[in-house]
Amino acid sequence: MNALHFWLGHAVVILGVAALGYALWGMAGKRPYKKRMWDMASAFVIGLYLQIVTGFFVIFSTTNRSFDRSLGFHMVLSMAATALAHFTYSVSRRRPREDRTYSTHVWGVGIALALLAGGILVILVSNQRA
Repeated sequence: MNALHFWLGHAVVILGVAALGYALWGMAGKRPYKKRMWDMASAFVIGLYLQIVTGFFVIFSTTNRSFDRSLGFHMVLSMAATALAHFTYSVSRRRPREDRTYSTHVWGVGIALALLAGGILVILVSNQRA
């Protein structure tokens, strides 16, 4: 399960970077909002949910796992990123198609990726100290 969480994390980051890149491309070119952006944001959110579920399985399936502050901080940042990405997706979905903008995704996905990066760094720094 740990390997699944690890590799799924890579896929989620790739999905997030792709969604952010597409949003930046659309916003910079002042292009009309396309359904592809909505699909990419949806894939990113679904990936984050799967990552959260596999993370809980990793924590609760391992009996010798010590629950320290770094793991708790990793969980909080990951759940905050997931909530923000879902909020961004929902806000965009509820707007009429002609009112949807790429900038919503630039901010939402961008900050979600920053939160994910922070959560990953917490674990990496914690493992280096051990």
